[in-house]
Amino acid sequence: MDFPTLLHSIGTIHHRAQATASRSVDHLLTIRNWLIGVYLIEYEQNGKDRAAYGKKVLATLARDLKSAGHRGLGLSNLKNCRQIALCWPNLDVRIAISVILGISPDMGSIRQTVSGELGDLPQRWESGFIVLTNQTPATNELSWRDAAWTYRLFSTLSFSVLLELSRFDIPLKRAFYELQCVKAIWSLRELKRQRDSMLYERVGLSKDKEAIMMLTKEGELKETPATILRDPYIMEFLGLEPHAPVDETVLEQALIEHLHDFLLELGHDFCFMGRQFRITVGGRHHFIDLLFYHRGLRCLVAIELKTEPFKHEHAGQMHFYVNYLTEEVAKPGENPPIGIVLCTHKDSSEVRYATGGISETIFVSRYLAELPSAEQLERWLRQERALLEDHLLPTRKEE
Repeated sequence: MDFPTLLHSIGTIHHRAQATASRSVDHLLTIRNWLIGVYLIEYEQNGKDRAAYGKKVLATLARDLKSAGHRGLGLSNLKNCRQIALCWPNLDVRIAISVILGISPDMGSIRQTVSGELGDLPQRWESGFIVLTNQTPATNELSWRDAAWTYRLFSTLSFSVLLELSRFDIPLKRAFYELQCVKAIWSLRELKRQRDSMLYERVGLSKDKEAIMMLTKEGELKETPATILRDPYIMEFLGLEPHAPVDETVLEQALIEHLHDFLLELGHDFCFMGRQFRITVGGRHHFIDLLFYHRGLRCLVAIELKTEPFKHEHAGQMHFYVNYLTEEVAKPGENPPIGIVLCTHKDSSEVRYATGGISETIFVSRYLAELPSAEQLERWLRQERALLEDHLLPTRKEE
C-alpha cells in the first residue's frame, strides 16, 4: 500500500462514517419528534390537569423544558412535533419507543423500560394509539400509506422535508410528493421548488384514470410516456432572461451546464447519453440535440430544443429521428424510442394534427425560463384541462 492509497482509504472511511452517523441521528430525531407529538396529543385529550393550562400548554411546556436545560424544544418546535404526529398517525408506537431506547421491539422489554424511564402512556397505545388515529381526519383512503410506509419515510427523509410534506392538506397530493421524495431523495430545496412549480398539477394533466387509480390503491404511478413526461418544464435554474431571444445552441449549452438540475426537472430515472447525437442517412449527417435513456420506460428519449413556437415540421423532424433510433440504435428487448419537442409555445390544435397517428411516440412540451406565480400556473392549468376534456369528449360519446 502506498501513501496516496492510505490517505484515500482513511478519507473514504471517515466520510462514509460521518454520512452514516448523520443519517442515524436525523432518523432518531425524527422518531423523537413524532413521539413528542404523540405525548402532546395524548395530553390534550386525556391530561388530568389540562384544564389548568388551557391554550397555553405548549408555551408553558416550552418554557419549563428550557428551564430544565432541554434545548431545541421551543414553542415552534413543539408545534412542529405535534403536526408531524397528526399527519402520520399510524406509526407503531412500540417500534418508535424501541428506536429511542435502543432496545428490541419486544412488548415486555418496552413496557418495563417505559415504566421505569419514560412514564406510562395509556394502555390504548398498545393497539396503535387509538386517540391519535381518531383525532386525525381519515387520510388513509390510500391504504398503502400504512405503518410500514410511515417508518420508511421517517428512515429515508429528513425532518425538515417531512415537515414540508405535512403542510400538504390533500392526501393524494401529499402521497404523490412522498413518493417523489423517496424515489429521488429530494432535498428540502428541491421539494419546495417542485411544489412551487406545481409539479403535481402539471403531471396530473397527462395522467390517465388508470394511472391515478394505481397511485390511489397501490402507491405506484403507472409508467408510460404520457405519465412520465411533463408540460411545461420549468427551467428557472438556467438564469435566462424570460422574454429575451436565445439561440438554440446557447440553450443547449446552458442545459448541459445545469445537467443535474435539468435531470431533476425531467424526472426520476432519466440517464443522460449525449448531446448532438449524430445519425447519418443517405450520406447526410443529422444531429439530435439531447439523447437520454429512461430506466423505467426502458427506452431511448430524444429531445429537440426549439427557441420558437411549435411548428408542424418539428413533429416530422422528430418522427424521422425516432424511426432511425428504433431501427439503428435501440437494442433488442428495449421499448420503442420516444421524442420530445421542447418549444416556447404550442397550439393544441396544431399539435394534435401534427402528431396524429404518432402521438404515442412524439410529444410536445413547453419550457418556461422563469417560475410563474401560482395564480398564472393555476390559470394555465385550468385552460389546459378544459382543452384536454374538450378533445376527449367526442371519443367518450362514440363509446
